[in-house]
Amino acid sequence: MKKLSLYGLFVWGIASIFFLYEFFLQVFLSTISSQVMTDFHLDASSFSMMNAGYFLPYALMQIPVGILVDRFGARRLLTIATAITATGVLWFSKVSSFDLGFTSRVFMGFGSSFAYVSLLILAMNWFPKKHFGLMVGIANLLGATGPFLAGGPLSYLLNLFHGKYRLILFFIALFGYLITLCVGFFVRNSPSKTKEGIIHLDPYKEKLSVRLKLLAQNRQAWMVVLFSGFVYVSLPLLGAYFGTSYLTARGMSQTLAATLSSFLWIGYALGGPLTGKLSDTIKRRKPLLIIPSLLGLIGSLLLLLIPSNHFMFLALLFFVIGFASAGCSVAFPTISEHVPPKAKATAMGFNNSIIIFFAALFPSIIGFLIELGAPESAHSYTSSQYEQGSS
Repeated sequence: MKKLSLYGLFVWGIASIFFLYEFFLQVFLSTISSQVMTDFHLDASSFSMMNAGYFLPYALMQIPVGILVDRFGARRLLTIATAITATGVLWFSKVSSFDLGFTSRVFMGFGSSFAYVSLLILAMNWFPKKHFGLMVGIANLLGATGPFLAGGPLSYLLNLFHGKYRLILFFIALFGYLITLCVGFFVRNSPSKTKEGIIHLDPYKEKLSVRLKLLAQNRQAWMVVLFSGFVYVSLPLLGAYFGTSYLTARGMSQTLAATLSSFLWIGYALGGPLTGKLSDTIKRRKPLLIIPSLLGLIGSLLLLLIPSNHFMFLALLFFVIGFASAGCSVAFPTISEHVPPKAKATAMGFNNSIIIFFAALFPSIIGFLIELGAPESAHSYTSSQYEQGSS
């Protein structure tokens, strides 16, 4: 029987830092959106499309990542993935056109796509099964630190460096290469003392087409997957795309708006381990899927319908929306319990794929709708235009 070990926590901690790093990269453009839109000559639609350059390869790679990690192990692939991700950040810090900016975001998204599934697999390899729901929640807690840092702290650094976001990104790229070294030297695929051995997410060797067919025929799996996508989408919409610019349009400073956006990730960070642990304790998943989603719906409606700029009111709403989005963390153990063992790896990859695909699709549609409401505006919008696009 697997037991908790200090080295296992160390390995998992390194993988979690990369998850934090890639989560930071998901959302940092929201904080520097005004600088990037001006620098790259973007409107709301093209900005959302460039940002989606991260999410599209991330989504498409989720199922292949599970297969690749099963075959080659997390250590080797994470080493390559972290290097690709850091290179994408370095590239973005040097370019100023939409095409190259989009391509560098693709690099970031492709490399980052290995982070979460690898983290899940390492958690399954190193920790007892009874702790899996909790470990997923803690992973989301650590990961949410990245978007938090991409909010108020990044905005503070931006002011400190007089708006030189490219210099900040250069140092962020260097930190990414440091993670690469840590993964290469310290991460191990399994706790085996005799040989490293590649521990598979599941021992079954069916073709991908067989596994996908099993998923396609599983109504419960589809319900969980679609739920995950819809409950999560408000998080990237406000945290990675338009949250800071929307609050700025409501009359707030960039620093205050970015700080408020950080409350999304505080809610998400606390909601992940809380809902995960609670669902493990009561041995029921459904209530922990339904209740957070209702809270998120209420919070979103209040944000759109009440024009108050009171800091505590908005902080509470952003916290609630973030907390509600953490309900998607319960979806991973849920879907693993509703599919055959041979399809578990594919199911978790597919679930994460849909989550990220929704994160690319819906904000891009909303960016297009915002642009339709302001055809003559290059990169400046009113709060009502953001609200109309989101309604």
